[in-house]
Formats: sequence, C-alpha cells, structure tokens
Amino acid sequence: MPKTIPSTAAYPSDVFNLDRTALEESYLEIRKNYSSLMRSRGAYKGQARKSQEAMKVLEEKLRAIAEREASVRAEAYEMLDIVTGVIGELEDAGDELVAEYQAYEKGRKTYQGGSFIGRLIRAVIKFINRWTSSKEKLDVLIKKQESMNKKLQEDHGTDS
Repeated sequence: MPKTIPSTAAYPSDVFNLDRTALEESYLEIRKNYSSLMRSRGAYKGQARKSQEAMKVLEEKLRAIAEREASVRAEAYEMLDIVTGVIGELEDAGDELVAEYQAYEKGRKTYQGGSFIGRLIRAVIKFINRWTSSKEKLDVLIKKQESMNKKLQEDHGTDS
C-alpha cells in the first residue's frame, strides 16, 4: 500500500519560531514527500500513456471489425436482393404459366383450346427464359456466398 502524504497542517505554518533542527527535519520530511509524489506522478503518467496507447489499438481494431462487418452486411443485402428478385420472377412466371394453363383447360372444354395453346406455349417459353436467368443469378449468388465465407474465414483466422 502506498505511503500516505501528510496534510500541510502537519507542518508548521510559521517557521520563524522553529529552531534549526526542527526546521531541517520539516524541510527533509517535505522534500521526501515531494520526491514520493513525483515518483507516483511519473508512474501515473506512464500508466495513463500505456492506457491511451491500448485504447488507440483497441479503437483501430474496432474500426477494422466495423468496416469488415459493414462490407459483409452490404454483400449479404446484395445477396438477399438477388434472392428476392429470383423468387419474384419465378413466382410471376409460375403464376402466368398456371393462369394460361387454366385458360387453356377452360377453352379446351368449349372447343376453343386452339387459341389458348399459343398463349400457353408463350407462357412456357417465358418461364423457361426466367428459369434460365434465375439459374445464372443463382450462380452469381453462390460465388458471392463462397467469397463471403472465404473472407469470414480469413478474418476469423487473423483475429484469433
């Protein structure tokens, strides 16, 4: 436990009535306390400097993590956008295909199926085109996912 420094009340406020020995004792005690305070001050400043340096390092690491997370988050939103688009396109194409098939079925029962076959075939062609387009987007999505996984593995490897 550090030595406590006496208050100023412990020392005489009027030095004119002190004899030489008492004056020297008081002076040496004050000097010793001053020296102790300066050492403590130096240690405190050293600790404060180390703490500031550690805070800077921690701040830099936190910024790097935040930047990485923002990058990953942006890629995740981009991937989600692709998935949403693909699902929407396939849903629209499937709905159109079902509607045209139902129209064909109704028309066939009334002997007007021939006019609906052309629309049904066009709906099938649109579905195939959208399906092909969706598969290409899915390939892009898979590559992005692999890239993100690789980046996350690298980041976790360097943080450990």
